[in-house]
Amino acid sequence: MSKLLVFSLIQASQSQLSNIFSHLVKELERTINSEINFENIKYLYKYVKQHSKWYQENDCINRHYFNYLLLDPRVTNNLRERARNLHKIDVWYTFLRAIFYVGKGKATRPYVHLKRAQKSMDEVNSFTLVKDPKLALIVSIWRAKRGVLLLQTFRGISSQDAQTREASIIDALSMNHLTNRRLGVYCGQARSSLSNKERKYLGIALLYKLMGKFLATEESELYPLKNTKTVEDKNAMEA
Repeated sequence: MSKLLVFSLIQASQSQLSNIFSHLVKELERTINSEINFENIKYLYKYVKQHSKWYQENDCINRHYFNYLLLDPRVTNNLRERARNLHKIDVWYTFLRAIFYVGKGKATRPYVHLKRAQKSMDEVNSFTLVKDPKLALIVSIWRAKRGVLLLQTFRGISSQDAQTREASIIDALSMNHLTNRRLGVYCGQARSSLSNKERKYLGIALLYKLMGKFLATEESELYPLKNTKTVEDKNAMEA
């Protein structure tokens, strides 16, 4: 993602953002363009089962990690309530378009991004925003009087497990769609045995599971706090 594009995110409208973040990999695009392919996502669950089984048997240490997504509420626009009047593929596509960052961590890791974004928003010099597209988009959301959506999921897994899930989701969505600045790193069986296409299939299956959890939770937006460098965390969406 270019610095010019990152800078434009600060004042981008919702329609502009929809055009910017729409570059999905072909394996994921097929699930949007065909109802049969969308229904066939359930057959990709075997990759999630294989992945989970391998880590349950081979990596039982320090299971304090989780994955998380940052989403733009201007795209979801209360998707849970709207979903009943939308085609299921439209719901799927809207969920995918709303995701702008994929991460892994433990404890309060997701809130580090929000704190940095608030600090950047308070600074006159926008150089920090230009360097980090994630911060630029968070600031864009806040300046539009909206809050960031945070979805935490896959709790109680190891660092390498979370790292692999993160990598597969990033590959499924593509770097052109996200504000992540680095590709993920695969570990374990996914690194040694899965092809690039199979890794994307793992990511697609994980994304589909995440959509279900997202739709089961009311959208709660995270705003910067006034006169402080911290961000309110009680509204975090937990799956």
